[in-house]
Amino acid sequence: MDAVSNRRYFRARRQRGATLIELMIALLLGLVVVAAASGLFLTNKRVYASTETLNRIQENSRVAFELMSRDVREAGGNPCGANSRMANQLTTAGNEWWLGYENGIRGYEAGDPAPGTTRASGTDAIDLHIPGGEAISVVEHDNPGANLRVTDATGISAGDLLMVCNTEISMVFIATGVNSAGGGIGIQHNGGNSGYGANNCGQEFQFQGCAPGASSSYGYCFVVNDLTSINPNCARYSQNPAQVVSVQSFRWYIAENGRGGRSLYRARLINRTAGNTPTTVDSIEVAEGITDLQLQYRTVGDTTWRNASPLTDWAAVNAVKVELVAEGTEGALGGGYLQGTDGDVLSRTSSHVVALRNREGVL
Repeated sequence: MDAVSNRRYFRARRQRGATLIELMIALLLGLVVVAAASGLFLTNKRVYASTETLNRIQENSRVAFELMSRDVREAGGNPCGANSRMANQLTTAGNEWWLGYENGIRGYEAGDPAPGTTRASGTDAIDLHIPGGEAISVVEHDNPGANLRVTDATGISAGDLLMVCNTEISMVFIATGVNSAGGGIGIQHNGGNSGYGANNCGQEFQFQGCAPGASSSYGYCFVVNDLTSINPNCARYSQNPAQVVSVQSFRWYIAENGRGGRSLYRARLINRTAGNTPTTVDSIEVAEGITDLQLQYRTVGDTTWRNASPLTDWAAVNAVKVELVAEGTEGALGGGYLQGTDGDVLSRTSSHVVALRNREGVL
């Protein structure tokens, strides 16, 4: 073979492609690498999905508890002190709903009707009555039936539920109007058979609560400035500072959210009638994925946690145990990525204890 032929032979050898066996081996190795990479990717995605779902569960649980605990702590609060005795001035003060303002708190066991709202089956609910807004100072009140003369009445209107209090006594009543009184601003608290006044015992404040007929034996005057001329209707009176605050009622409960799941809701309740069923307003979805709410209560002097059903003295409740169950919800992830290794939706149960600030003997 001459030199030219030799070069042609080796050039042909170098230009020859891979054999079929070599190609199959290369494809097999490639598939192994792709499978390994895919498995790692899917594993990482599953870990990320589980972590993200758990993070959302914890966030929803934290938000739900933090917001709910704020209301529970303030339930039954009194700007004039925990020792200020309540004397309910509402006509229907003895029925189940109005009594809540005096007790500050009322729980509903699963299955117990909670008038005014519809909640998910098997879940508890709780009503909390909280003084809200800025306290208004009482300038003068020297007649049980006179208007409360105050420094300011901005935001107060007829039909509002208010509390007037001092360190001795607190009274819940419905305002029937705001006008001028003694050269200042007066909050009316009329009685009667019609209008908002029909929900008050009468025009006179009475220190023992609601009493039939005239209140000359029970009249209470909050701020008597002139002790040389005390109105004879003031069977009891005070010179201590007195304040007026609004009273707001909130209900925390679980309900269907219309998206195939459950959420925790907070609703504001209003009752301006003599009935036992309030009107639900401003119902807000606080946290989605909260599927269950269970509540237990402890009273002053007791070390046992009790359900709502056997409790009768809600004014003695000083702490609430809140148990929340949160589940993963559809969002950026869904389907199987919300499930754990057992195939069930990821969920977490958290339990917290909240003490009522205004109750003695809390812990």
